[in-house]
Order: sequence, then C-alpha cells, then structure tokens
Amino acid sequence: MRKTLLSLLLLLSACLPPAETGSTPAPDPDRAWGTALRALDPADASDPALDITAAYLHRDGASLLVRVDLLDFQAPEQVRLEILVADAADPGTPLYSIRSDAPDALHPMAFGPMLDTVTVEIDNALLPADPVLDVITPQDELRGLRPDGPVPPQAAPVLLAFYDTFAARFPAEALRSWDGAHSGPRGERHGLKHLLDAVETYDAPVVLLDLKRPESLSALDAMGALPRVRSLTTDQLLLLPEVDTVTISNLNPLTGEVIDAFDLPAKPFNFDMGIPDFVNKRTGFEFQFLTEDSSHLYDIPDHNLVWIPVPTESPTTQPTPDGPPLEVRTSLLETALNGDPEDLYVLGGSLRDSTWGNVNMVAKTLAYFSSRPYIRILAASDLARFPTIVAQRDPPFPETDMRYDDQLIEIEHIYFKQSIRNLQLANAWAESSDQFETRCGELFETTPPKECRMISENMLAIIDTAGARLTYLFMRDRHGGHQLIGPSWQVAVGLSDPALWHPELGEAADPGAYPGAFAESDEPFMPYMATIAGDTIVFVSEDGARTKTFRLTQGGLEVEYRVQEAVTTRIPLLVDPWGRTSPGWAEEYFLEQSAQELHWGLKGGPVVDLQAAGPLDAYAFNERLDLLGEPEDPDYEYPQGFYLPFPMAMVEAQVEGECRFVISVE
Repeated sequence: MRKTLLSLLLLLSACLPPAETGSTPAPDPDRAWGTALRALDPADASDPALDITAAYLHRDGASLLVRVDLLDFQAPEQVRLEILVADAADPGTPLYSIRSDAPDALHPMAFGPMLDTVTVEIDNALLPADPVLDVITPQDELRGLRPDGPVPPQAAPVLLAFYDTFAARFPAEALRSWDGAHSGPRGERHGLKHLLDAVETYDAPVVLLDLKRPESLSALDAMGALPRVRSLTTDQLLLLPEVDTVTISNLNPLTGEVIDAFDLPAKPFNFDMGIPDFVNKRTGFEFQFLTEDSSHLYDIPDHNLVWIPVPTESPTTQPTPDGPPLEVRTSLLETALNGDPEDLYVLGGSLRDSTWGNVNMVAKTLAYFSSRPYIRILAASDLARFPTIVAQRDPPFPETDMRYDDQLIEIEHIYFKQSIRNLQLANAWAESSDQFETRCGELFETTPPKECRMISENMLAIIDTAGARLTYLFMRDRHGGHQLIGPSWQVAVGLSDPALWHPELGEAADPGAYPGAFAESDEPFMPYMATIAGDTIVFVSEDGARTKTFRLTQGGLEVEYRVQEAVTTRIPLLVDPWGRTSPGWAEEYFLEQSAQELHWGLKGGPVVDLQAAGPLDAYAFNERLDLLGEPEDPDYEYPQGFYLPFPMAMVEAQVEGECRFVISVE
C-alpha cells in the first residue's frame, strides 16, 4: 500500500526522543533505511547545514523515498538542497530537479531538524524506468545514486561504556543518582533511569562498568528497578561486567561467605577499577575493561585476555541539547569511512559527571545513532567477536580508583582496615565454642588499650575506648550467628561533604559517619579510661563527667549511663547487613516502637529489642521506600531514614543524669 506524506512524517516522528513525560513509540521496524543506504560522505563542508553525510533510496510501493542526512541544521530555512533526477541512459542530462527552496506539490519534502534529515517522496509515475539521482548543496554533492545500487559496506562500530553509574550508599543518594532533580553537570534532571529509558527506546546497547557492585544492585532491588536491569541484560542491551573489587558490605563475617544472591548472569568481562592493593583482584576473565582511551581492542598474550578501552568523558563528545556534538558526528563518519575493520569509536566515561544521564540530551543522541544505519553500537556478543590487534606492551593497570580522589581512597583504606580486623575476630569467635572473656588491650597490641572485648557463649561485644563506643555486637544461637550493631563504614564510606574529611584523624576522618552505638553526638571520640570488674567494663571520661558501664547478660547487653550534663547518644542498628544481597531484602526489615522500647530486625529474625529508661526516637532506611519509585522532588522534605546507609536503623536518646539501656534478641 502506498505511503502518504502524512504516514512518512508519522514514521519520522517515531524516531524522535521521548519527552520528559508520557511515552513515545520506538522506531517503526518497517522502515528499511538500513538497506536503503546508498552513499556515505565525510563531513567536509564549512556549513553543517550544507554538508551531506548520507543518502538513501527506498522503493515503497508506488513511491521512491529519498532521504538525505545533513551534518546539522536547526531550521528548514538553513537547508539548500537540490535533487536532480535523470535517466541512467543519459545521467548527465537531468529530467527535472527538486529544490528545498522551491516547494513542489508533486514532490513533497519533509524536514527533520531533530535528526538532521530531509526526506522526499517521488511518485514512480514521475520517474524514468531506470532512474539515477544526484544530491547537491552549494558545498557538497553525491552523484550517481540508483535505487537498486549496493549498500555501502562501511560501518562505524561504537562502544558506549560508563562508570560512576549509580551511587547508592543511602536512599536519598540512590534516588538522586537514579532520577535526580538538579543532579546533572548543568544542574538539570539527570540519572541512570534516563540512560536506561533511551537504551530501551532506541535498542542501543551500553556497558555499565561498575553497576554490578553489591551495594548498587541491592539499592536497585530496594527501588524495584532490578527486574528492569535484569530484563535489559537478558536482551543484550546492558552489559554488566564483573567488578574487580571486593567489599565487606556483602561479607558475612561469621561464616566468611561473600553473599551474592541476585543471580545476574556471570560474564567473561571484567572491569578493573584500580582498587588499592589491600583488596585482592580476581583473575581468569577473557575480557578486561581498562582505563585508557584507545580506538582498538588489544590481545594481551601474556595475560591471556583482551583489553577493551574505557573512555574518559569530554565536553566535546558529550550529548548536547541537539543530540551528539559535531565532533562525534564527524568522528563517526571518519570511523565508518577509514576502511580499518579493527577501528572502534568509544564514547561514555563518567555517567555522573556527563550529560549522558540528561533526560533530553541522551534520548536525542541515541535517537540520532538509531537513525543512522552505518552506526553499529556493539553489544556483548559483538565485543566478544570484534577483531583485535596484538598489544606490544602490558595493559595499563591503573594505580588509583577512577571514581574518587585520593582522599576518599585513603579513608576507605582506614575504615577497611578497622572493619576487617574486627570482622575477623567475629569470625574466630563464631568458629569457637569455648571463648569466655572480658579484656581490654593486648588484642591488637596498642598502649594504652584502644579496644575492649566482651565474649560469652552467646554474645560478642567490641568497645572502643575513644568514645566508649560499642562498635560491634554479635550474637549466636543454635541456628547460627547474627550481627546486631555496627558502624556505618561497614556498609558506606564518605557520608559527609568531602571538604570536611580529615584522613589524618583515623576513624574520625568522616564526621558524617556513625561510629558505633552509645557515641555522643557532641564528642563521639572523647577519650575514656576502661576498668574491668568481673564481667563488667566501666568507662570513665578523662574529666569524670561521663561514665558508661557495659555488662553482658545471658540474652544480651546492658549499658548504664551516668552524666553530669545532658547528652544525646545514638545507637546504629545494623542487623545482618549481608542480607541485602537477596531479592526483596528491603521489605524484610521492620521497625516497631513505643515510647521506651523498640524492635528492629528481620521478619525471619533476628530482631533487636531495645529498652531504655527514657524516651527513644528511631528511624530506618526503609520507612518510605515507595518514594524511590518517583522522581526526586527538591521541594519535598524527605524522612530522616532517607539519609541513613542501607540497611541501617538509628536510635537516638536524650540522657540526663542516669539512664539504663537493655539490648536483647528475639
């Protein structure tokens, strides 16, 4: 059936990027522009609106559709295009011409400034039996185009790869990284969601280099977005390499097991993030993404792997309000026309710091790529088959983490060392059945003693003399061991403004961290002296104004406070944090509270019961998870729990004079 101009315009509009609201259909699969391509031309004119880059001829029933791609134009008035129609028997003598500046009802012309295309519909009755067409502007030309001519074999292979894809240490950060109100580099709405929307709409495969970190996947699961990621991965629109890092956030210290239950398919691809030496690197992958710009894939015989380059974002290659910038359009044509089958054009870099997460810019850019059949965006299967060249040197394993500055790497190292030694102690306790002691010092050979430990058959408490903080509390029963309390850095590091970090302060490096239970908000690291009396440890501040007494009981822990002035104390509850790597994990946590008692834990246990002599104020990370499914609203006052690390609950209490807390487990 003959397509009318109206249907042509509707089809062209299907290639336009989606608006900020509503939905737009994907490009019509009936469009045969891929087989209609007849010529490519480099970007070589001084005026982008007069620079012809490609021409297409498509037989469509009773019409011949002619499409001309220009490098860039904003309005039809900028276009000065002429199409000469001749008979192949006498190609030098045009039968007639079609001009953009002379509208012709017999040859309707449609302008698409969004995708920089001009399309003309020519009735077959007005064509010679064997037509040949010339496409001309004042600065460029393509001649001798025939409807039955061959499709140019040239193609521009493109790799779209991104890191800094999704920061998700706490709900507010996850929402901002997913669909932030003013989180883009230009203060615009920005986030991973908008990249995924465009990927899905325009079938444009991308590599999300660091999304497979356990904290990122657990946040996506809590948001309800992980099924979508899984679906896009199955459809080969997302490649999620294994991330070359190990974190303690998904480590069960009581069993030594690293938990990964999201069941995303393992890939032969790995991303080297340049994690410092204190983290062991994994090996055995066939393909390694490494942080150096290149236009080729390299075979590294000595390492038995293929090195795939990772781009660095550049202002001249990021999406713009008009789609891809001129540098990218020009480079794609150069890549397609250079005749090098091993050449690859790599785009992307930091999603956080680039416009690739901009709600409009990324859609227009991927719409442009989708509209050019010579642009071939590579999926995982394409990368696995892509030709390589043999490298003449070893690949550049980076020395620093590409995500952060050196200062964050330093405090990550500080908190990693602090956490791992205590988690190793918990592991040794879990494997032993005859440890019973109350001790300060000697554990880590520090003078004066830095930490105290209280161990019974059922409980393990670790208390730091700086602040008399209960940094860790574990329990065990006949079903196994569980964690009840822990510092925030076990699951998230760098919670405060980087300008406030002081790595030279050790555990106090990040003032936004929650350094353990019963730490006062005014001076969480105040020095205390410890005295052991049987199964009890008494901590007294240097000025004698504050005293804390810790005592293990058969079913838990008692803490008694005595202060000369009122203080606010905090108790971060961190119940089995490794459980957040299981599907649906966030819904398993619940909080119940009354004035002087609360319960926090997992529906299947354990559950922490906390009682106090005074009022308790509690809030949790999951109190409004439904808000994670909505765009960030800068005018909305989000709950306190939105700023707690996954999967923490926080208890605050005002202590005046004497106060007693009792922690037990249900």
